[in-house]
Amino acid sequence: MSILAALLEKWKIVSLILILLIAAQMIFIKSRWQFYPIYVLTALFLIIALLNHNSVIEPGRPASRWILGFFILLLVLSTLILLIFPKEKIPMPTGEYEVGTRIYELEDTEREEYYTEDQADHRRIKYQIWYPAESTEGHKKAKWISDGKTLTRQLAKSFHLPYFVLDHTALIDSNSYLDAPVLPYKAEYPVVILSHGWQGFRELHTDFAEELASHGFIAVSIDHTYGSQAVTFADGSKAFLKPSALPSQADRARFGSSSELLVRTYGEDVGSVLNDLERKNEEDSLLGGKMDLSDIGLIGHSTGGGGSVYISLKDSRIKALMGLDAWLAPVENALLSQGLDMPSLFLRSEQWKIGPNNYSLDTLMKNSMDSKLVQMRRTTHIDFTMAYMYSPLTKYIGFTGNDDRRMSSEIQRAAAVAFFDHHLKSGAEESGDYLEEISEKYEDFVPVN
Repeated sequence: MSILAALLEKWKIVSLILILLIAAQMIFIKSRWQFYPIYVLTALFLIIALLNHNSVIEPGRPASRWILGFFILLLVLSTLILLIFPKEKIPMPTGEYEVGTRIYELEDTEREEYYTEDQADHRRIKYQIWYPAESTEGHKKAKWISDGKTLTRQLAKSFHLPYFVLDHTALIDSNSYLDAPVLPYKAEYPVVILSHGWQGFRELHTDFAEELASHGFIAVSIDHTYGSQAVTFADGSKAFLKPSALPSQADRARFGSSSELLVRTYGEDVGSVLNDLERKNEEDSLLGGKMDLSDIGLIGHSTGGGGSVYISLKDSRIKALMGLDAWLAPVENALLSQGLDMPSLFLRSEQWKIGPNNYSLDTLMKNSMDSKLVQMRRTTHIDFTMAYMYSPLTKYIGFTGNDDRRMSSEIQRAAAVAFFDHHLKSGAEESGDYLEEISEKYEDFVPVN
């Protein structure tokens, strides 16, 4: 008797087991596209079993082999997909505080929107705040991707993947709780603003935000509209990534002016959010009076790093800056030559160790009062994001570095907490050499100066 024939003989028991397993999966794990091959397998088995039971078909030995082989193929396919696109968990924050979060949006009526055709449009921005929470009881955990499939499918489209392939990331919980009450503190919390890169989105640095909040900071991450993959506003309108905002480098004239405008827009977004935070600190029911807006820190990746430098050179409210492969080439050399009058820390990936951006970085650092550079070994430009949440294959295709795909994030988060503790809390004169402490713990964290 063939294996298929044995299964068909016990078809009621086998069918019941399959249905119960799928029901349990849907209840406890939630339905995900990675399980679709198993759903197909179950449906085909039920159809064949019913047809065989009613003597409509009776598969012979060759047909049984083909059918069984197809069932095995579906099972293997589902297993491989689950391994390639697992549902990951966001790293747990290491600080002592629980984390609350709230999402805001603003329209800056003093700024023109450069990336729409309607000249009457003003710049609209969405941003999210994470903060130390007094209690999370009774509050719902926030999803990592708050805009759900609107964002995940736009991201898949940008990377030329099947539209559904990242849908499961919309199901991932963060470690933060929506609208949880702010932990009372003896003073206001210092604020750190995070700025994503071109084609990023605000949640791509949730690990930084939650880590900082758990250590007693208020972290703010901005969606840079039209440079972000997708932004859904409260009125239901959506703003998707605008590829024309950064044309191909082959068209040097357009690329130069467009990249300068993009970096400037990112920087001005930080200024707009800072202005809005000042209003929130006066009137917001949750965060009013909780933010120390005289102690502002910035973290920016790539275009967000360039924008953070741009606004730091112009806005005296900013007291410390951390750049992650900060893209400075579009910033005017004359502006970079002014230098930063605040502490700054630049982390550079192995991928960006060589290239024209380093000329701009060198110009800035030479003219800045307290600027340090760290080389992150075995990393790519994308390692300064939460790319580790998507697939373990990223390092094998060269998308991320050869390091443990979560280790780079751990190092960066440790550096961010140490840097901002050093400059926004305790004061530089009161604490030791935090860079040396991190480099002794992590061999891939190599201070250059």
